[in-house]
Amino acid sequence: MWSIEKLSTKKNLFTFTSSGQGYSVGTTISAGDQIIFNQLEAIIDHGEGEQVYQAIICESCGYTHCEKGNWFALRKAGSFHLFIPAFEWILEEEDQLKDEYFPPKYISTRGAVILGSSTFEVIRELIPSFLEIKKVKDLNGLEAALLYKYENPFKLFGEFPEFGPIRNLNFLMVSEGDINFQFESIIKELKKIEDSNLIGIEEISKEDRILSFFLDDGILSEWKAAIINEKGELQLIIDDWKFIKIQ
Repeated sequence: MWSIEKLSTKKNLFTFTSSGQGYSVGTTISAGDQIIFNQLEAIIDHGEGEQVYQAIICESCGYTHCEKGNWFALRKAGSFHLFIPAFEWILEEEDQLKDEYFPPKYISTRGAVILGSSTFEVIRELIPSFLEIKKVKDLNGLEAALLYKYENPFKLFGEFPEFGPIRNLNFLMVSEGDINFQFESIIKELKKIEDSNLIGIEEISKEDRILSFFLDDGILSEWKAAIINEKGELQLIIDDWKFIKIQ
């Protein structure tokens, strides 16, 4: 997961002559060198309120669905907004079509995009279809659980979308406690997350203790799987962010 704080826009001239449309001016939204949206004027919600969008749109015609991939789901997680893979759309597709709704490269390589409220408001004011949103959909438990598996740096749950169960045979040691107990605690917490209706995220605090597993891969690679908070409760984490069960 990675957060965006500063955005920039740029007008670009697109040549749509190959589709018989002539030329068109479109606006790009970037975070540093990374293009987040390449034609914000063309972004529309294709899911009848499901808030699923194609971020990078075909530059030969300007139509969504022309090219595969580059889709994301907009979700709210506590006080933050997220761009996550459109998990449910991908899983609902037939095997040969699952890549139709795969996320942009900036999500598949860096993880879900996190936006604070002020940054999201900037984007919302720029994208016409976002202005039509009355309430951003909340991150649900299934999406959070899938995101946890999706962003595992060692693919311990397998490759998306063919996730499978994680096995503790991959681990040699844990940073604290009994390895089998902590492993089962991770599995139980993941199940609780999946069964929840609403999930939020918060930044890990200095009081939180990182719970790490070390892999049997010859170099003892560290998987930071969770934190133990001040109350002694285990919370799953992705990078510097922890999941909060809201409902």
